[in-house]
Amino acid sequence: MTKVENTIFDFIKKHLSVILFLAVTALGILMRVPGLDFESVDYQAFLNPWWDTIRANGANGLSQQVGNYNIPYQILTYLLTLLPFKALHAYKFVSIIFDYALAISAGLIAFELTGRKKLFVPVLTYSIVLCSLAVVFNSAFWAQCDSIYVSFILLAIYFCMRNKNILCFVMLGLSLAFKLQVVFIIPAFLYYYVSTRKISFLHFLIIPAVDILLCAPALLFGRSFADIFLIYFQQTDYGHAITMNYPNIYALLCQDSAEGDYYLLKPLTIFLTFSVLGVVLAVVFKKGYDLSDPEKFLLTSIWTSFTCLMFLSSMHERYSYLLDVLLIVYAVIFKKRFFVAAAANLISLRGYGNFMFSGAIDLRLTAVFNIGLYAYITWIYLRDILASGGTKDGENKIKGEKPGKVRA
Repeated sequence: MTKVENTIFDFIKKHLSVILFLAVTALGILMRVPGLDFESVDYQAFLNPWWDTIRANGANGLSQQVGNYNIPYQILTYLLTLLPFKALHAYKFVSIIFDYALAISAGLIAFELTGRKKLFVPVLTYSIVLCSLAVVFNSAFWAQCDSIYVSFILLAIYFCMRNKNILCFVMLGLSLAFKLQVVFIIPAFLYYYVSTRKISFLHFLIIPAVDILLCAPALLFGRSFADIFLIYFQQTDYGHAITMNYPNIYALLCQDSAEGDYYLLKPLTIFLTFSVLGVVLAVVFKKGYDLSDPEKFLLTSIWTSFTCLMFLSSMHERYSYLLDVLLIVYAVIFKKRFFVAAAANLISLRGYGNFMFSGAIDLRLTAVFNIGLYAYITWIYLRDILASGGTKDGENKIKGEKPGKVRA
């Protein structure tokens, strides 16, 4: 090998993380270009008509609800109509920008947990999240905005690990302002609250306060204060179906249920979900298990998210977006259970393909595999966290802080 070749190899080895970051950043753009002109059924039936209505009404249109997304997304759409972009591309550009914010947020978590000494694992985390097919299809093809609310959730986890509690709950509030699915992660923070005593219940009040603050511009144009809460309440009743293309237990048992069954079964699904989450919360509280350890907290977040998906009714295929990203972050950082992250993302791709490209994989068959995956994660969670015990006083093993201390 010549001296020049040796120099090149040494340079690549020394700057591998930076080179990988730049290469993947460019690759992420290339992966999204083929989907920019694709129009999904959701875009044609909902997003595009919303755009036309919002553009026609201007700022004064903020006085009334357009679509079934929360007010901040309507405000964002109005601002986009002021720019010289087609509706399809404007929606997708915003979501793609947040794809990168999502990947950076995942990298920050890895950076925090790997000791801030080496960049390779954070960059690898960034790379896999950015190039995840579920993430690519969601924004570039489907024109959906799930990367927005999940970006804020990852930042909340990051600030929680750094004991920046106010910033943590501000991020959760920002997430709630864009999607109700933030409730999938709230139980994990409740578990953290009762197990570590490092935060106050008052911190949870920041979440709706931030949502109200972001909705305030519409209130100035005459919107009712009650609209802030009614929008999400109405969302929970959208579709009138127990299962909506997500392969949970109801896809296996109730796929052919009539609309009348929905009103009978929906309260039962909510009760079942609260019961499962509540029993584990009671155990965590009673036994004093320590969830301040980052690996345990991430696994708790994964399990609570998966539990909500598995037992709540009317789950769409896209609602697994948070779970898919959390599993990738967990697998890359802690170098374990890569097959779980891969399996979950493949199951999600089945839902994406079925909706956007009329895929033929049976929902019930997919549900069998997904239920098996949930059972495995539940077993891992009970074995690795609850069965392992922990510091009963909620002592932070990472930061070494005294129990009972609430930090801002």
